[in-house]
Amino acid sequence: MTRGMRWLWVVVAFLAWPAACLAQEYVLGPEDVISISIYLHPELERTLAIDAEGNITLPPIGPIKAVGLTPKQLGDKISERLASYLRQTTSVTVTVTQYYSRSVFVQGAVAKPGRYGFERIPSLIDVIGAAGGALPTADLSRVSIVRRDPNGGRRTLYANVAAAQRDGNPATLPQLSAGDIITVEGGVGANGVSMAGDGAGVLGEVTRPGVYPVGDGQDIWTVLAIAGGLTPRGNLSKIRIITLEGATHAVVTLNLKRALDEGSHRPQIVKPGDIVYVMPSGTTKFGQAFGGLQALLSVSTDVLNLIVLQKLVNDNKINR
Repeated sequence: MTRGMRWLWVVVAFLAWPAACLAQEYVLGPEDVISISIYLHPELERTLAIDAEGNITLPPIGPIKAVGLTPKQLGDKISERLASYLRQTTSVTVTVTQYYSRSVFVQGAVAKPGRYGFERIPSLIDVIGAAGGALPTADLSRVSIVRRDPNGGRRTLYANVAAAQRDGNPATLPQLSAGDIITVEGGVGANGVSMAGDGAGVLGEVTRPGVYPVGDGQDIWTVLAIAGGLTPRGNLSKIRIITLEGATHAVVTLNLKRALDEGSHRPQIVKPGDIVYVMPSGTTKFGQAFGGLQALLSVSTDVLNLIVLQKLVNDNKINR
């Protein structure tokens, strides 16, 4: 595939996106990340992920149901709740920053593997274009799409994107659904490593433990949102980021509860190969809390890092 063809992917994707933007107003769903702006009260502004139950928690007014509302409806609802606290009416603007309730994963021989969210999920060709286009080594004759069934199982579809392009008939390609995992076979990423090295593990008390693509790096709040948010037992004040450095490891402990209470947001980037661990409330030792390895290969296959992590846990070396 020539460089000109790769640029063609990007151009096609950008030409297709405006049509989606003309659709009816977006309805919020679980995992979406939203920015809340409050007129004359910047100290109350937040960027929040909608949890698996469809709620957000906004100090000082507590949990609010967000799923099923448009951004404007949620802004009006927050404004009503804030009126009793502020003793005045104020304007609240809600903006979607990550459309994760309608997202797909793209991995393999594309320029920018990762998770991509859309107001409306576009065609397979457009999604590959959104991921920067296929690499010159890509085999577009057998692109796989892994899809979760309603009963919890998985099935794999295959698409001949090369033939659809050649024949000018993209309608023959499968329509994508939220949560689809798209793999373009044929080579390595732009940094010389495969998609298996582009994932970060998210373990412990999160809704969906697993290995998720993070591209060049994602903020910790976004990574937790990708994993479906914390479970009721999750301890927001003890989030561990484990970075494996050859035969050694480095551990950073974050108190996100304090950051949330104080309204501060200092970016903490999770990089490919990192492992995020959410400890359960009341547990003091990392080794005691470890679990859920059986779910880790749902998106990627970063097996080496997981084996090293398991050894660290079994040796109980991370227990502060």
